[in-house]
Amino acid sequence: MRRLLCVITLICIAGPNAGWAHAFGQRYDLPLPLGFYLAGAGLTVALTFLGSILFLSAEEGIRHSVSVRIPTRLSRIVGPLFRTMALLVLALIMATALFGPVPPTQNFSNIFVWVIWWVGFVLFTALVIDLWSSLNPFATIIDAILDCFQPRQNLIPPEWIDWLAVIGLIFLSWIELVSDWSESPRAMALLIALYTLGLFFGSIWFGRKAWFRSADPLTQLFSLLGRLAPISLRNNRLEIRLPTSGLIGHSMTVSQSVFVVTLIAIVLFDGISETPIWSAILQWITESHALRPWLLALREHGVDLLKLIRSIGLICTILIAWLLYTSLSLAIWWAAGRSISHTNIFTGFAASLLPIAVAYHLAHYVFFLALAGQLIVPALSDPFDLGWTLLGDNRGMIEVGIMTAEDVWWISIIALVTGHALSVLLAHIEAGRLFASRRQAVLSQLPTMLFMVTLTSFSLWVLSQPVVE
Repeated sequence: MRRLLCVITLICIAGPNAGWAHAFGQRYDLPLPLGFYLAGAGLTVALTFLGSILFLSAEEGIRHSVSVRIPTRLSRIVGPLFRTMALLVLALIMATALFGPVPPTQNFSNIFVWVIWWVGFVLFTALVIDLWSSLNPFATIIDAILDCFQPRQNLIPPEWIDWLAVIGLIFLSWIELVSDWSESPRAMALLIALYTLGLFFGSIWFGRKAWFRSADPLTQLFSLLGRLAPISLRNNRLEIRLPTSGLIGHSMTVSQSVFVVTLIAIVLFDGISETPIWSAILQWITESHALRPWLLALREHGVDLLKLIRSIGLICTILIAWLLYTSLSLAIWWAAGRSISHTNIFTGFAASLLPIAVAYHLAHYVFFLALAGQLIVPALSDPFDLGWTLLGDNRGMIEVGIMTAEDVWWISIIALVTGHALSVLLAHIEAGRLFASRRQAVLSQLPTMLFMVTLTSFSLWVLSQPVVE
């Protein structure tokens, strides 16, 4: 997906603007040294922790919501209508992936999936409302197919099935960040077909509800993100609540907790791969006398070394994130006096990390969404490269200056500080739920506060590199 952005940028800025750094129109010179911003962001998170201890004593007010019942007649019309629209969009994605233009910057399927859906719709789900759970076109297709079969019902799935969602998320991130498949419309069609087949056979064997709820990474992703949103839609009722309040009291399994940590690690890796740290790693690998014979042998056997290194880097980043969160949960367990099981702590505080995942997603991809999102109009205007102008002749009309490096910098600061602050508040509320005494709850959050302050400063540094360097 990032290579798609690079292509767009080169097309848009070739010529007199070729000196643009990291896909931005200019390097943003900070009015103050970068360290001031990193320290300020960390201090803000620390003050949030202090404020939560002093002033946040109960969760009842935070969980307050207003519920509005949707008329049955309206839901019977709107629900099928929007599900049909979702099916039509999926059909257009498949059609353009198979028969549309080959360049990814012109193909509707690539632009819609990786820009509008994977970036924009994910943010919409977390910041507004979860519509995927109601409109999921794959679920609609599977339900229609299963009407012709007799899938297993009310089956209790094995515990290991939950880990398939984690594996699926890692594979999806590998497709996006490492492989060339994300740039090929034909590969997109194949991946969608294989994903649908996987849903079908999984639903046949384990039951539709069990498979979607436990093993499908997309269902799990949007279900979790939807708990952050201020609007919830379920059982023909529209619930308006405070953002992130849907996470309070939400019980998670170990695999779901690992799923959340993996989300953060994936976006962090994408950011780290644009920093001097990653450049230094690549330089060390290429100059290593010990590794050179192995690298040459792999290249002779047709191995793409850059993809191999990025694959290893992605997996290592995920493993390090798992290790860090496990260490944090152990520190919380020890600081609170080891009064409850470590597993309860590991699963209890994982949900509080979701605002960080969304903050990283917003800060890292906001420029990509603003720039590449404009390509959806010309792609939809002529989806099959037949010379159509359904929406007018919009070719070449990409507004590169729609967002500056300064805009991205301040959006990153606000998003990261807000995300970490919300995570601190959620962790404080969860500590009050888990531990019997207020003293234990406060002590348990000292490691969390140190971790969040460090993570805020580090993540802001990572995201600052393409902007200020």
